Amino acid sequence: MGEVLSVSPFRCRIWQFHNRIDEHINESSCRELTESIEAHGQRLPALGRSVKTHGGVDIELIYGARRLFAARCLNRPLLVEIRELTDREAIVAMDIENRQRKDISAYERAQSYLGYLRSGQFSSQRDLALVLRVSPSHVSRMLKLAKLPGVVVAAFGNPLHICEAWGLYLATAMEDRRRRQLILDRARALVASAELPPVQVVYRRLTKVSTGVRATSRPERDEVVAGTDGNSLFRIRHTQKGVVLLLPLRTVSTDSMAQIRASVREILERFDLRECVAAPKALARRKPPVENRREQRYE
Repeated sequence: MGEVLSVSPFRCRIWQFHNRIDEHINESSCRELTESIEAHGQRLPALGRSVKTHGGVDIELIYGARRLFAARCLNRPLLVEIRELTDREAIVAMDIENRQRKDISAYERAQSYLGYLRSGQFSSQRDLALVLRVSPSHVSRMLKLAKLPGVVVAAFGNPLHICEAWGLYLATAMEDRRRRQLILDRARALVASAELPPVQVVYRRLTKVSTGVRATSRPERDEVVAGTDGNSLFRIRHTQKGVVLLLPLRTVSTDSMAQIRASVREILERFDLRECVAAPKALARRKPPVENRREQRYE
């Protein structure tokens, strides 16, 4: 733990690798957090490190972009925990902070992973997965989501509305050349329209299969998931209606199946599939994501 200081928010800047999309840190998306801090104060400090610049900035925030925005709006000091961190250490600290948070969108996390690799902080996807303690397949999925064409992202109006399931289906569908062109044409038409429809309608229009276009967008080969030692653990097979996990018989026992079943159930319940399948009314009306009033949900 570092020292917690009360500092001027106007002498802070956001770290280049923070995992928020800048244009979506605004009065509307931060309203509940701002009201909470105004009424109850800032309960959790942001994380930062000291910097030496000529622009009147003393602290670089690793996470806490929305807390910084709220503090500036209220013109009140910002609580910041100061640590000495390298960029790689800062990435790990930020990932740990945000791993359990629901208000970090899949698209924001995906863009972060892509930025980490492009910056040269990590030598490979495997290196990133090892440092963040996630599976290589998870990193691969996030990178696929991050590379969605800009016009497809723009068709949703707000990239934060693109949940992981939607984004990955679109990315996989676009691996087929004919479907890719069809999706791009539809996305351009949506962007050019006078008013964008609700996001679930956007998704349905983009993914609707026309006559003469191959209906399936699943990969021709199974995805092999390896362990940290590089040996194959299991395979993932995509079908038209779902995803199949293929587990080697030698690794399956009554106890292991019970643990696998419980883990999958926990992941799916935490992921909240209703957001991707049922498209909540609040999302359909394009309101900003509803923030939890408890400040620990905010970054």
